[in-house]
Amino acid sequence: HTPRRHATLLSMHETPHANPADVLETLLEGNRRFVGNARRSRDLPREVRATAGGQDPSVAIVGCIDSRAAGELVLDLGIGDAFNIRLAGNIVDAAALGSLEYACGAVGTPLVLVLGHTGCGAVKAACDTAAGVAGPSTLDHLSAVIDPILEAVVIERDATRPHDATSGNPDFVDRVARLNVHRTILDLTERSSTLAGLVETGRLGIAGAMYDVASGRIEVIETSWASSE
Repeated sequence: HTPRRHATLLSMHETPHANPADVLETLLEGNRRFVGNARRSRDLPREVRATAGGQDPSVAIVGCIDSRAAGELVLDLGIGDAFNIRLAGNIVDAAALGSLEYACGAVGTPLVLVLGHTGCGAVKAACDTAAGVAGPSTLDHLSAVIDPILEAVVIERDATRPHDATSGNPDFVDRVARLNVHRTILDLTERSSTLAGLVETGRLGIAGAMYDVASGRIEVIETSWASSE
């Protein structure tokens, strides 16, 4: 990783479809409805019929597989409202990047939302791995999830020097999860020239957020797009 990338992690437009800032605010309104138990009444069969001929989602969500953090539910979305990529630890692999390139480059989705969450099991596993705590020995491919997150663990650990840098320290885990959202956002544009070009030309905005599994609330922690003013 480059020194510039390390420093960025440590420090923490208008589009063909919609302004990403407006899309984000609409999503946050949906989360407020979710928290207030005022979700929209939806005719899902009707939404199925309405979207049968095509799709035009306003957001692509990069989330975690955690059963408590389903993007469509916590943002009060319906059928056809969002592309959704879910990998443990809200990481992105080559297939995820290709999917996002299709969503944003071909379909024209104007916003990517990287959605981390508190109490993330993948982040906990990465924290324990970095601390030398042995994890399950029978999970053949777990390293594919943990390895990308280790960068955020090491940076947060070295910057804050916590007394406990394992999964037993929930505050540390959640700080790493926040930094991991930033790390994933960097991955999007550093590993995909397509996504980087869309951001540079104002056709795509990227936002990072954290979902609190205890309260149901979403907090935006980063936004990146050109001003429409």
